[in-house]
Amino acid sequence: MKKYIYTGIIALMATVFISCSDDYIIGGEINETNRMDISTFELLSRMEETQTVATLFERAGLKDVVNGDVTIVAPNQWSVNRYLRRRYNQALRIDPNASPVTIDDITAEELKKMGAYILPGKLWRETIPKEGKQVVAHDGTEVFISIDRTNTDPGAAWDGAGRPGDGYQYSNFMEEVPYIIHVHFKRGDNWEWTANERTKMDGQYNNPECDQVYRMYVSDILTTNGVVHVLYQGDNSFSDHAYYHSLFFFGSTTDDKL
Repeated sequence: MKKYIYTGIIALMATVFISCSDDYIIGGEINETNRMDISTFELLSRMEETQTVATLFERAGLKDVVNGDVTIVAPNQWSVNRYLRRRYNQALRIDPNASPVTIDDITAEELKKMGAYILPGKLWRETIPKEGKQVVAHDGTEVFISIDRTNTDPGAAWDGAGRPGDGYQYSNFMEEVPYIIHVHFKRGDNWEWTANERTKMDGQYNNPECDQVYRMYVSDILTTNGVVHVLYQGDNSFSDHAYYHSLFFFGSTTDDKL
């Protein structure tokens, strides 16, 4: 039986051509197990989606921390690109001749925020309690990590008349319903535990006080020292790009375009 250790539309495309065997899929490639005989930092450096993130961890002086007994909830390249685009658009409003923003322009102060993506201990589907677990990230950010075995994509069920699990849910095309890892970042003084509570907050994803909850693009990769998950999108709407993560939660949706 195949083991599904990540979620998203890519999961369907990557698995339909694989025979029924004990295979895992890591970053779109088949691997016999979810265990990798390399360190967490080396894994992040090898995966195309996280190579830039590995560079940022190193620049932040966190390489040794990343290679400790920790769980990395890594942003991906698109999270970094969104951050750079938002910063550049902000700069262009002030100066139409502003130079494009690159990762070299990320300040040392901002790089300290990379600690929000480093959680203590090895947290994956076999160690996360069924009720979830609240932890404190390396930079002091409070985080709640949980696991859900469901075949319901966020948002609507397309032709399923809104009924959870019906319609073109990608998992309806799989042999086994996947586990989905969720990571909930507390951003203000209070927890917003439900999607309804977050939706009611003025500005929601543009509100620095609003919690952000994400599902994973890749999850449950075990390295020689820890665990790696890679952020995919917010767990509310599949089609609304407002729910995709921006590195450091930077900017607002108005910064995505000039």
